[in-house]
Amino acid sequence: MSIMRQQDGAGPADDLASIAIAADPALVRAMGGALAMFTALLARKGIATFEETANLLGIYAVTTAETSPEEGLILGCWGGMLRDFAQAQSGGASTGAN
Repeated sequence: MSIMRQQDGAGPADDLASIAIAADPALVRAMGGALAMFTALLARKGIATFEETANLLGIYAVTTAETSPEEGLILGCWGGMLRDFAQAQSGGASTGAN
């Protein structure tokens, strides 16, 4: 079963906005929240910051999207969630280049 499916008429050059998500939104949010919790533990121990983890997950999402746009979109969503947590921790200030 495909997690996501591409809409009719979308070619490989189209951007990820053309992909319809068939994944359960609650499951995607729950997994993103779990990643945020583990990232908080890593940050508290001084192992990796939220920003670093969000950026690495974003890079992984873009790389994964080359072969699996469906997975790349979900990974990008999780990276965005981590970036939101990082910005909330810093009082809403920008945490790096977008």
